[in-house]
Amino acid sequence: MKRFSYSSAKTLLGTITLGLCMSAGAQSQADPPADTIELIDGSVISGQLLGGSFAQIVFESDAAGKLSIPFEKVVAIESHQPIVLKLFDDRVIRAPSLKLSQGQFVVMTASGVQSYTLADIDKINPKPWILGQGYNWNGNLTLAWEVQSGNTSKSELDYALDSVWESLTTRYTLRASGELDSIESQTSDKIKTSDDYTIIGKTDRFLANNAYMGAYLYLEADEFAHLKQRLMFSGYYGKQWHSTPKFRFSTEPGLAYVSDDHTGLEKDQYFGFSWILNVKSNVLGQSTQSYLNQVGVWNLEDNTDIVVNTRIGITVPLLSKIALNAELKLEYDSGAPADIEALDQTFKFGLGYRW
Repeated sequence: MKRFSYSSAKTLLGTITLGLCMSAGAQSQADPPADTIELIDGSVISGQLLGGSFAQIVFESDAAGKLSIPFEKVVAIESHQPIVLKLFDDRVIRAPSLKLSQGQFVVMTASGVQSYTLADIDKINPKPWILGQGYNWNGNLTLAWEVQSGNTSKSELDYALDSVWESLTTRYTLRASGELDSIESQTSDKIKTSDDYTIIGKTDRFLANNAYMGAYLYLEADEFAHLKQRLMFSGYYGKQWHSTPKFRFSTEPGLAYVSDDHTGLEKDQYFGFSWILNVKSNVLGQSTQSYLNQVGVWNLEDNTDIVVNTRIGITVPLLSKIALNAELKLEYDSGAPADIEALDQTFKFGLGYRW
């Protein structure tokens, strides 16, 4: 059988190929030339290739700043810096430079020549955790604090934390939120007007086909809803149905053990059908994030007893890592005491720090 060389394969395919430097010692002391991207309209953008994912190139343009360019608008890319490509077949390609086109490019392997296109690229310059090196840590901390003095002294503190550690095989999530509000007049002592918190810790183990198994521990208390404590432990099967920046959607149905302790009522313990629903989107802007998080449990021993806590919000960037956050929190508890409303609604507005 005839053996193909790199140049003959390139001629056969009629493509611009992935360029490999022959020797690192041959590099010049001068700065390398700028990276370039040629678009289908004939324009050429100069700057630096930063990376790419979700069929988009991330490019720092000398004239227009940071750009996200869809693969289908790209005719050719040339980069003079070290590059890492992760393909959809999990092959990882490392090279000192890159030169490829919208057509096919070829890669020499021990078993022969492999041909690929831009559509076969999953990530360009992926973060180390995507290659199996450590964890990716991201999160958001939002604070809203108000202090008022004069005829009426008033203090309000609202907080929300959402932090995620993720590797190729596991994910850990910590979420916490709460309010501590009080008011004090000239003729009375300090009186609390709100005192509640919610904490959830989750661990997930990834399976095939965007599925995962996990467990979470949920703790909640609300003095003014007469909820002394709600403790819930659940195991679940999760599915990531969509995972693009414009739309991320996952469901986590499971079975939970619940312990409810309301003021004036007997402590209630039961097994329930539980679920978590997560939706995220940047459809309102590349740097914005709209979200919906819902945690619910349905008492399997009393089908009229249901608890559903929902957070709906949007985060809009102000500075590099500082963002404005607006959130509506809906808490429904059909088993609340008779003198307490089943649905509690809270709107929060504050500043957040993202990482």
